[in-house]
Amino acid sequence: MRIVIAGAGEVGTHLAKLLSHEKQDIVLIDEKEERLNTLASNFDLMTVTASPTSIEGLKNAKTENADLYLGATAIPSAA
Repeated sequence: MRIVIAGAGEVGTHLAKLLSHEKQDIVLIDEKEERLNTLASNFDLMTVTASPTSIEGLKNAKTENADLYLGATAIPSAA
């Protein structure tokens, strides 16, 4: 199954780690390249450095081919 996770914060990272152990095709989208590089080097997942709310970023992550899309981004007013 191809799963796209938008947001590499605490929740998105936790989901990506869990699902990568299940041998799913995980794509993690976030603007923080350093965080994505660390996760990609430690877990079996692909990364896209882009805003999870950007149409171009979503296209680069090939969300149209996803079986599941999970949004795990922060609400700016709550941060």
